[in-house]
Amino acid sequence: MRRILLWYNSSREGTRLFLGSLAAAIVFYFTALLSVWIGATLAVGGRWLLGLHAVVLIFFLTLVVLVSRSLAVLRSEQRRTLEERRDALMLAYTHMDRLESSLLRDVKTSNVTHLDLDRLVTSVMLMQRIVDASYNTFEGAFGRASAPEKRIDFEVTFMTKSYQDGKITIPASANREGRSPRSMVLRASRLNIYDNSVTATIYREERPVIHIIEDTAAERYEELYAGQKDRIKSSIVFPVLSDSNELLGALVVHCDRAAFFRGADQPYWSDMLAVFAKRLAVAKARMDVIFALREHVGPQITLALPASPF
Repeated sequence: MRRILLWYNSSREGTRLFLGSLAAAIVFYFTALLSVWIGATLAVGGRWLLGLHAVVLIFFLTLVVLVSRSLAVLRSEQRRTLEERRDALMLAYTHMDRLESSLLRDVKTSNVTHLDLDRLVTSVMLMQRIVDASYNTFEGAFGRASAPEKRIDFEVTFMTKSYQDGKITIPASANREGRSPRSMVLRASRLNIYDNSVTATIYREERPVIHIIEDTAAERYEELYAGQKDRIKSSIVFPVLSDSNELLGALVVHCDRAAFFRGADQPYWSDMLAVFAKRLAVAKARMDVIFALREHVGPQITLALPASPF
């Protein structure tokens, strides 16, 4: 293996030296050719033709250099974007690893004489911590900027159906201000406020799929309250599914920059949000079981403890 690596490195160095030498030779050749060309032009047409020749040549070279540098800037921007997205995906896993480590601490510190089942099973707080991890990923990877006007503000919410009234609600959310979404304040008097939301559309689909709204001002996006589009300019709504593809809710990410989320980038955003959606699916599915048990708790329910494996 070491010999292979040495050969690979030496061959790369040799290729780099060859290409550098070839480029120098080409430049030298065309420099000599240009010198001969200028001499021939001066001999045939005099200074006027030489001046015209110089103007045309300088314009052509300027155009070539401009295009070359523009392509270099574009390649650099594309490379920076790819690196930024790779780092963001790694950050997503980092935040989830930290969350799972904190869950391990919760289990270890549980008092078996006064057991809080939410430490071992699930809770709304767990959903909130997953949403926090998602928000911290977006804010840490894309939301920071040296100038306030270039900063992107994000909001992450988990939308699902309420156990109380069966209507869509938001049990967990995160944003820069640390406040609940404005729409949840209005929901107290308007239970159907989310009936025309993108999440409601996903609930009506036979096969729930990711929805990306590149620009809320240009696309069909219904405001839940006046002025919402001033704050939400680009969105992505990702279905949270069970192992049997049952829809359990939707992970929603808003931001205040139009076209930040693009349909062309759907595979990447799917990979990113799946990191959090899978954990939310587990938390929501366990909570569904808990609420189902509440309807059947009685003498016929027994707690089957597993036998000790060792």
